[in-house]
Amino acid sequence: MGEWVTVSEAVVLGLLLLAVLGIALLWLRRHLLASGGPLLPCALRTPPSTAWRLGLLRFGAESLDWFTLGGLTLRPARTWRRSSVGIGIPQPTTEPIPGLPDPLRVTAEADGQQFEFAMARGTHTAMRSWMESAPPGFGVNIT
Repeated sequence: MGEWVTVSEAVVLGLLLLAVLGIALLWLRRHLLASGGPLLPCALRTPPSTAWRLGLLRFGAESLDWFTLGGLTLRPARTWRRSSVGIGIPQPTTEPIPGLPDPLRVTAEADGQQFEFAMARGTHTAMRSWMESAPPGFGVNIT
């Protein structure tokens, strides 16, 4: 009976360590992703899919990057050149999107591809400001 308690305790301890390690890796990934620019929660939907995929949106100097929420990769799942992205007028969405309270739906286009973002109101304001501002170094020689 004593051996069974020891084995079960070891299993619980191992599972607890795996959970702590997983959380630490996700925190480290998010920290590393945020070092490349502002990082905001955002859902993405690409035709013909009707499902929203929750992820993280990063505004870089030259590109707009979207990362899946889970996973360990530091590479974006989608990248759009800053100069090619165009966004439409935000619309409220009635679809519940876990992790995004009261989201706005925004249609977008880049290089002939259409897709949709769902984001919080403040995130949309940040995205609009990013799109309307000039990239660093752009137009430096204008007199």
